[in-house]
Amino acid sequence: MPAKSTATAPWQDLEKQAYHAYREWPIWLTLRERELAERGASARADKRPPQTATAAESTERAPSGAAGKETTE
Repeated sequence: MPAKSTATAPWQDLEKQAYHAYREWPIWLTLRERELAERGASARADKRPPQTATAAESTERAPSGAAGKETTE
C-alpha cells in the first residue's frame, strides 16, 4: 500500500477555493452593490448644477402665452 501523505492534490486546493467563493458570493455582491450605489450617488450630485429658488420656480410655472390657455376675444 502506498504511504499516506499530508500534501493535498492541486484539485483539492482548487475545490476548497471554489467552495469558499461560492459561500461568500452573496456577501460580496451586497457589498459591491452598496459601493456602486454610493459612487453613483456622489457622481450624480457632482454633475447636478446648483439651482436657486427662482430657477426652480421658473421651470415649474408655465409661460403666460402657453398653449392650452384659453383666450377670450
